[in-house]
Order: sequence, then C-alpha cells, then structure tokens
Amino acid sequence: MFIHKLSKYGLMLLVALVLGGTLMASSHREAPLIANDPLADNTDLYAFRNPRNPRNIVIIANYVPMQLPHGGPNYYSFGENIRYEIHIDNNPSWPGDEIIYRFTFSQRNEDPTTFFNIRLGKQNLKTTYTLEKSTNGGRTFLPILVNANVPPPRIGERSISSPVGL
Repeated sequence: MFIHKLSKYGLMLLVALVLGGTLMASSHREAPLIANDPLADNTDLYAFRNPRNPRNIVIIANYVPMQLPHGGPNYYSFGENIRYEIHIDNNPSWPGDEIIYRFTFSQRNEDPTTFFNIRLGKQNLKTTYTLEKSTNGGRTFLPILVNANVPPPRIGERSISSPVGL
C-alpha cells in the first residue's frame, strides 16, 4: 500500500515536471508603446485578505519592471506626468468600475545646486503623492491624502531610516 501511494505521487510529480514547463515572471517589455515609458509600466497587481483583519483587502501594484534597488545616486521614481490608478469592480454585472484609487506624484529638489539625491544625511530630492478615491466610476474624486511623503529608497544599512533626514 505504501509503495503504491509513493509511486502514485511520484508519477504525479513527474507529469507535473514534464508538462509544467518553465514559469516566467510578468514582462511588458515586448509591448512597443509601454517600452518607451517604463515609469508607467504596471507589471503586477496583487490582492489578498489582510492576515490581521480578514475583513480588509490589501492591494499591491508593481511598476517599473526589471529595475534593481541599487544604482544611486539616481534612484528610480514615479512619473510626475502619470496618473497611477487601481480600478476595483465588486459587481461585474454593473457596467464600469465601482471604486478607483488614483495616485499622482510630484518631486521637489531642495538644493538645485547639486545632483545628489541624498546629501549630508538628508534627502535632497523629495517626492510627495496625492491619493484620491472615486466611488462613482471616476466622475468625481475625493482626496484621501495630499502631499504625503514617499519614503526614500531602501538600499541597505546606509539608508535613511528615520524621519530626521527627511
């Protein structure tokens, strides 16, 4: 009996390995229009229940594919001329999206005499964002957060980790 179960699971594993093929991550680099605008390239969207409060949903959107966290002093940022939106449709039988979250970003260079992003322990190029929400299919938006700070890039142990340098 034990050998029969073992061979059954072994056969299932072999079939999965042979037929499964190679899995690749999401990539939009082959799309000609978005390849010219990587800051607007939405690669993945994740939605799952909050483990601490299952009544809430956590939504994570990824942008700017194939970028590594290093590369200072010019780190990757959000586009100032782009509206990042997350559309939620809770009722597919009703036309349009029920909820839309819109993020817009702006940058401010506090010391334009230098190109350094972080200088003397303080962040020079600061990014803020505005978060708006629409519950009527995008006809009107109400602000949720205005001029909220985007944290600096987390590049390791030398990162600015407290609000002192912000």
